[in-house]
Amino acid sequence: MSFYRFGCKVNMPKINPKLIIFSLCMGANLVLSAVACAKPTKPQMPPAAVEVAKVQTSASVDQLTATGNLIAIPGIVVKPEIAGRITKIYFTSGSKVKSGEPLIEIYPDIIKAQLAQAQAELKAAQLFFNRMKQVHATHTISDADYDKAKSSLEASKGKVAQHQANLDQTIVRAPFDGRLGVSLVSLGQYINVGQNIVSLQSLDPIYVDFTIPEVDVSKIVVGQSLNIRSSSYPNEVFIGTVSAIDPLINKNTRSLTVRAAVANKEEKLLPGAFADVTLFIGAQKQIIKIPQTAIVHEQTENYVYKVVDGKAVKTVVTTGSQDAQDVVIESGLKIDDVIVTQGQMKIHKDGEPVIIAPPPKS
Repeated sequence: MSFYRFGCKVNMPKINPKLIIFSLCMGANLVLSAVACAKPTKPQMPPAAVEVAKVQTSASVDQLTATGNLIAIPGIVVKPEIAGRITKIYFTSGSKVKSGEPLIEIYPDIIKAQLAQAQAELKAAQLFFNRMKQVHATHTISDADYDKAKSSLEASKGKVAQHQANLDQTIVRAPFDGRLGVSLVSLGQYINVGQNIVSLQSLDPIYVDFTIPEVDVSKIVVGQSLNIRSSSYPNEVFIGTVSAIDPLINKNTRSLTVRAAVANKEEKLLPGAFADVTLFIGAQKQIIKIPQTAIVHEQTENYVYKVVDGKAVKTVVTTGSQDAQDVVIESGLKIDDVIVTQGQMKIHKDGEPVIIAPPPKS
C-alpha cells in the first residue's frame, strides 16, 4: 500500500491482520482487568457514641445478711376475763389507744347489785365488830366470840373486794399504748371468756427476729447497728440495733436467734411481715463500686470497656458483692479509670474508637 506525501510517493509496509486482532484483544483484557481490580470503597462508620463514668471509691464495711420476721413487743389479742353481753364499745378499728383506755363494757348491772349487797353486809359486819370489840374490852364475852366477829368482818371485806374486781372486769381496757386492729365484736353480742375482741400492737419500736450461722456468732454484739428493708417499702432503709442475743444455739440448725429493735415512728413496718436484715461488721474500708450496666458478662469472664485515648479497651475484672444497682470490683480497675456504662453493644472489637456522649438530661 502507498500514498503521496509532499508530491512524493511513499510505500507503506503491509500489516498482518492477525497482529491487529491480537493487539485489540490484549487491550480489551487490560481494560477489563483494571475494572475488575477497582474495588468500591465502603463508607467508613463513625465512632460509637457511649456513656461513661469515672471510677471512684466509696466507704464500705463487711456485712452479714439474713431474713427475719417482724414482731410487736408487746403485741396481743385483747380478750375478756368474764362472759356477758357487750353493752358499750369505746374504740374504733385501727385507732391508737393509751394504756388504761376502755375498749368495751360487758353488762355490769348484776355485778353492781352483788357489790351493793356485799357493801351492805360489810357495813353491818363492821358495826357488829365494833360493838363486840367494846364488850370484849370489859371481858364480858369470850375471845372466841370476839374472833368470830372479827372473822366475819374480814369475810365481808373479801366479798366486797371480789365483787369490785368482777365489776372492774366488765370494763376491758388497753393494757399498754398501741395501735388497735379491726374489731372482732359487735354491740349487744354475747362474749365468752377468752374470746377475741381486737388486736393491739405496739409498733414503735418494732422488733425483728432473725438467725445467724454458728460461725458468725463472734461477730454480733448487743448495740450493733443494722439496716432493715421490707418488700412493702423497697426504696426505704430502716435503722435498728441488736437488742438481744439468744444464749442457746439451735443444735438442729447450728444457728443463733438474734433480736433487733427498729425505729418505726411512722408505723410503716408491721408485725408478721418478712424483712431483709443487713448487719455491719468489721472496720470501714474503701472499695470500688461501679454500675452493673457497665459489666459485660461472658461464660468464662466478666469485663468492662475502659476509654483510653478515645478507644474502648476491653478490661477483664473480678466482681464481688452487688446490690440492686452497683457491683463491687475486686480487681481490674483503679481510681479515675473511665469506663463505658451504656453503649457496649455498639463496640464490635477491642480498641475501637468511641466518642463520649453527653449524659442524658434528667
